[in-house]
Amino acid sequence: MRKFSKKSLVSSLRQEGLTFSEFTLTHEGEYTVDDADWNYKDVPHLHYVHELAEAIPAVVGDDLIATINMQKVLMFRFPFALFNFESGPNTQTYYTTWLWYVLIIETAYESLGPCRTRVNTTYSIGCPPLLRWTFPILKWVLKRNYDNLMSTDIPMRTRRGQLRTWGYSFFKEDERYSFEKTIDITQPNVIAPDTDVKLGDHAIEIARAMPGNSELFVGRDDVWGIRLVREGNVLSLFPRLCPHEGASLDGTKCRNKKVQCPWHGRTFEPLAEFDLTSSQAQEAQIGTRLVKFHGGVITIPLPAL
Repeated sequence: MRKFSKKSLVSSLRQEGLTFSEFTLTHEGEYTVDDADWNYKDVPHLHYVHELAEAIPAVVGDDLIATINMQKVLMFRFPFALFNFESGPNTQTYYTTWLWYVLIIETAYESLGPCRTRVNTTYSIGCPPLLRWTFPILKWVLKRNYDNLMSTDIPMRTRRGQLRTWGYSFFKEDERYSFEKTIDITQPNVIAPDTDVKLGDHAIEIARAMPGNSELFVGRDDVWGIRLVREGNVLSLFPRLCPHEGASLDGTKCRNKKVQCPWHGRTFEPLAEFDLTSSQAQEAQIGTRLVKFHGGVITIPLPAL
C-alpha cells in the first residue's frame, strides 16, 4: 500500500488552487513513545473519554481507520468523515473535508528520554484564496478542540508512564500498535513487575475505619491495591487497576456492585464479599493473596512500598 505524507498532500492540493495556513501545537510529558502511539490508535476510548466528539468506526485496520465523527462546536453538532493512517514511524496523518475546506493533520512523536516524549501536532487548513480570511477563526476552533482532546488523552498517557516508573510494562504484539487490535477490551495487556514481592499483613478495623456506608482505598492503585466498599453489613472488595491497559478505577463510582473502567467501559464485579454480621472467620483468595475477615478486622496482604 502506498501512502502519501501531509507535505505531499498539501503540495498536490496547492496545485489545484487551494491556499494553506499551518500551525503546530506541542506537548511534552512523562510517558513513552509507545504510550503516545497506543493512545492515538486506541479505538474504544473515543466513545468513553472525549466529550466534544463521538467517532463511529467505518473501517478499521492495523495501520488505518476511517470514522464518521459527530463533532460539537459551540452549541451545534455536525457530522464529518475522518480518515487516519500511519504515515511513517511514529507519525500519523489525518484528513477530512467540509464544504470548501480541507484539513490535514500530522501527529509525530519523539522520545526525549526513558519516559518522556514530545508530540508535535501540525494542522494544515486549505481553502480557496477568497476564504483565507477565515483562517484565524478556524485556528481558534481547532486549538479549542485540541485542548479538549488533550485534557483527557494526556492523563491516559501519563497514567501508563506512572505505571512504567513502578516497573510495569504493556503487551504489544508487533513493533507498533494496531488500530484493529485495540478493540478487544478483554485482553489483559498490563504486565506487572517480574520480581519477588514481599507481602505484609495490613489489618483494618472496619467499625472504626468504615462506620457506615463508605469506601476505603487500601494500598496504591495498581494490581495490589484494593477498594473496600461497605453497603450495610456487606463489605465488597474491588480491584483498583484495569488489567486491560492500566486505567485507575479509583475515580469511578460503584453502581449496582460494579465499577467501570473510565477508558473503555469494561465493568468489574467484587473480587470478594464479607458478611460483617458473621462471627465466623471468613477468607477469600484474591490472586496469590489470602484475604481474611474475623472479629471485625479485615487483613489484606500488601507489599511494602
